[in-house]
Amino acid sequence: MNFGVLFSFGIFLTPIAETFETSTGPVAPIFSTAVCFYYLAGAIGGKISDTVGVRPVVAVGAIFMTLGLIVSSQASELWHLYLGYAPLVGSAVGCCYPSMIGTVGRWFKHRQASAISLVLAGVGMGTFIGPILSRILIDAWGWRSTLGLYAIFSGVLLVICTFAVIDSPRTRQDDGLGLRKILRSKKFLILYGALALGGPGFYAPLAFYNDHAVSEGVSGSAAATLVGVIGASSVVARLVISALNDRFVPMHQYRFGQLLLVGCLLVWFLAGDSYILFLISALLHGVSWAVWFTAAPNVLATWFGVADLGGTIGTFYTALGFGALAGPAILGFVIDSSGYEVAIAIVICSSVVAWMFCFIPDRLKDSQIN
Repeated sequence: MNFGVLFSFGIFLTPIAETFETSTGPVAPIFSTAVCFYYLAGAIGGKISDTVGVRPVVAVGAIFMTLGLIVSSQASELWHLYLGYAPLVGSAVGCCYPSMIGTVGRWFKHRQASAISLVLAGVGMGTFIGPILSRILIDAWGWRSTLGLYAIFSGVLLVICTFAVIDSPRTRQDDGLGLRKILRSKKFLILYGALALGGPGFYAPLAFYNDHAVSEGVSGSAAATLVGVIGASSVVARLVISALNDRFVPMHQYRFGQLLLVGCLLVWFLAGDSYILFLISALLHGVSWAVWFTAAPNVLATWFGVADLGGTIGTFYTALGFGALAGPAILGFVIDSSGYEVAIAIVICSSVVAWMFCFIPDRLKDSQIN
């Protein structure tokens, strides 16, 4: 539910801009800001869930999501969305995502990667359903009513999740390194920098596929399907990864996922008015997302253990928050002034550099964490 709402924002982009009589440039940073809040809240929520428990954190997320969508549906000025949607909806996702992964990581010892992959399949499912459903609802009732409906459904579902979630009895481990020591390690800092560089390339398609395709003559419903293809291919890939029962070396899988993202961006750059190339790019994005993001928690668990996994993941993903803030926010204005090809070329370059950074941790000794 969280990611279905957040990652369907690209479908709301043009309707919101038309309502407030502006271009997509001033609207796109709402998504970037929401994602930034998602990762900042994730760092805090993940740490709290490691120490206090996951249920209070998810309960706060349920409240934030419901209030954020209600406030946003009643916005009479664009800045209301910056004050309502961005901090509340973004923080709701941050409260739920790292805390859930950290809890699952502590529940499962022998098939940890498979269990985390299954949880993350929910992210792909939301991304698959959200944009398609949003397109249908916006066409029928408008973007305000759609946000109101999402407020009802998310409120109900996240409250159910609050009561259903259970902390692992292995709340702490005697050999836990401690979050502060983990965050100072060279391996963590290098991978953090690589993730910040890769963030703009990851979020640019989610924010701009829809409008780019429409500008090339693709119908609105077909364009909305592109983000849905990302979600669907991501679900399938995550389930396949889960079924393979932890057979991948986490860091090798991580780098391969980033390389697939570079391929996705290259195809997008060459797409022009070809809907087939848009679909191939979306398919590569979904698979790269699954490969890359299911590997990340397992890389961190392999390096640092699971005692502080929620806080480690939450803090690690703040790098994507900075990447997202610098990505869609800046690229929206680049697109307005220079076109989509220039914007895509920028994120291709940053993504290649991010992939190259990921080879550095292999040169560090396993014990070299300071």
